[in-house]
Amino acid sequence: MSEETGLKDQLEQLVRLQEIDNRLVILKSEMARIPERIETARKFLVESQSQLSQNHAEGETCNQRKREKERDLETCEERLSKARNRQNEIKTNKEYQAHLQEIEAFKIEKGRVEEALLTLMEQLDLYSRKEAELAQTVKAAEQKFESERQQLEKQSEALKTEWGVVEKEREAIVPAVDPKLLKMYQKIKSLHREWAVVPIRHGTCGGCHMNVPPQMITEVRARQRILTCSQCQRILYWPSSAEQPAAVKEAGSPQSPAASS
Repeated sequence: MSEETGLKDQLEQLVRLQEIDNRLVILKSEMARIPERIETARKFLVESQSQLSQNHAEGETCNQRKREKERDLETCEERLSKARNRQNEIKTNKEYQAHLQEIEAFKIEKGRVEEALLTLMEQLDLYSRKEAELAQTVKAAEQKFESERQQLEKQSEALKTEWGVVEKEREAIVPAVDPKLLKMYQKIKSLHREWAVVPIRHGTCGGCHMNVPPQMITEVRARQRILTCSQCQRILYWPSSAEQPAAVKEAGSPQSPAASS
């Protein structure tokens, strides 16, 4: 094997290792987001349950006030009944007029209690109907959440499985990379996150997008030694004619080399 072929193989291994490492970063990010996505899916269920609980509590308070008014009504009826029974004890016209006023006052008070009781009964009916509606909403929210939770857990399992496969692939590649080159790669990657090995395209570095001197381009194409960009210090290589630029997003996944610096 020639020196050029050996270096080419090393660079190809390094590029593949970089792809694997970047994929592991993406998988880690996606796995970390699963619990957050489950909690987001749970929000509507929690809100629905909260509304149901609040409506039930308000309904219970209304029902308690209704029972109090029912007792008040019983008290009013007892007072009115006792007042009417005292009619035979009246001796004078003055006492009779006072008696009539007392009965009228009891009637007015009874009317007020009956009106308040009627209002509470109407409110209680509204609470009851709303509780039935909210119970249906909660049931639907529970079903939706359970479906989404199961789907997200399946995604989590799939991501873990892929993680294991990619990890094994990494373990197989690492021994094939020269230890000094591997150390260099890891150092550059720690500085530039995802992209440590970048191609030269259109005379520019695929990492920082700065111009690469023609002499350096010639040396990179010759593959006689490892060369790095004078601007960003990334390892440079000359891509094959069939190779296409990587295009990976930054949010939760790496950028393309041309987009990072």
